[in-house]
Amino acid sequence: MTDNYPEVVNAWALALQATTASPGEFLLYALADNTAEAAEQVESDLKAAKPGDFVDVEVRFTNMMDSTTLRVQPHMWGVWCVMERTIPAAEMFAGSAATQQ
Repeated sequence: MTDNYPEVVNAWALALQATTASPGEFLLYALADNTAEAAEQVESDLKAAKPGDFVDVEVRFTNMMDSTTLRVQPHMWGVWCVMERTIPAAEMFAGSAATQQ
């Protein structure tokens, strides 16, 4: 959130698109560590992976407190990218830990 736009937050994410997917079809995962440094590290790890290698990426699902490890084989995807998105704060912080099981 910023002083100028308190209703939005910047969030780092990993986007994955299959080789057979249409342009608008992709999977989007929020990075658990929402910092530019962490995003750069994920991108670096994905770039350095050899065919057959898995890269562990810590992600956080919407409305979940705990992160989980996504194991990605970058060479198996048609397109992947690490990007920064601007999203509504209500979407980022919807729900609460008390309601999760």
